[in-house]
Amino acid sequence: MNPMFRAALKVFGTVLPNRAARWYENALLTPRPVRGMAFPKPASTGHFERVPHGDGWLAELRWGHGPTVLLLHGWGGTSASLGGFVDPLVHAGYRVVTFDFPAHGHSDGVRTNIVECAEAVLGIGRRVGPLAGAVTHSFGGPVLALAMRRGLDPERVAMIAPPQSIRALSYPVSDRLGVPRKVADRMFDRFAARMHVDWTQLETDRMMHAAQVPLLVVHDEDDPVVPWSHGAQIARAAPAGRLVTTSGLGHRDLLVDPAVVRGVTDFVAGRQETRKTA
Repeated sequence: MNPMFRAALKVFGTVLPNRAARWYENALLTPRPVRGMAFPKPASTGHFERVPHGDGWLAELRWGHGPTVLLLHGWGGTSASLGGFVDPLVHAGYRVVTFDFPAHGHSDGVRTNIVECAEAVLGIGRRVGPLAGAVTHSFGGPVLALAMRRGLDPERVAMIAPPQSIRALSYPVSDRLGVPRKVADRMFDRFAARMHVDWTQLETDRMMHAAQVPLLVVHDEDDPVVPWSHGAQIARAAPAGRLVTTSGLGHRDLLVDPAVVRGVTDFVAGRQETRKTA
């Protein structure tokens, strides 16, 4: 967010809070690509398809044959960010499906949100299901949880660095940008009213508490983007939740760490114990 826009938000947040809330919502719901990190590429390019979604389309990729595992990236990311999981899962006998969320990567759109992304996951899930498993990173975690609440039924779920609450995670961002708290609150209230949701309904731990699916949460204790406590809370809440804590990998290096990739693959394949340890 540029300094002029930030300054305008601060001023209008005082004198015109409703307009500032609209501006802030538009800015917050416009994904900005995450730069500066290269991810492993699968051995093959995969089968690419444009899948209709709303008035646009989603960019979908598939590899391999067998039971289907769905990979979901984080906010500002793309399907490429989980590229390191493709070959291990294919070699384990799975068909791997991933796609770019609306307004991300090669998919259509400018702005998006958790509700729209969850609907996209449901649509893809209906096309490629049933799902033997799902692997998510960051924002993909609550998106999957909401899709599950609305009917998606993967057999096993692995969440990497998932936020417990998108709203709670957004407040520190608002504070760093100098956005008045009342503007942030109005923005969240506007969004909830428009989407016909309650923010407590979108908390990942609450949604996963209602799921009976085996859940693996992998979270780094040094994560500067989504605090470790978020992942720990989700794992504790899930009836069949298990937490694996790493150190020194931060928020994104988890996606390229061989031990994490191996552990997630083993979990999805049922080669790792699932008894509750969190």
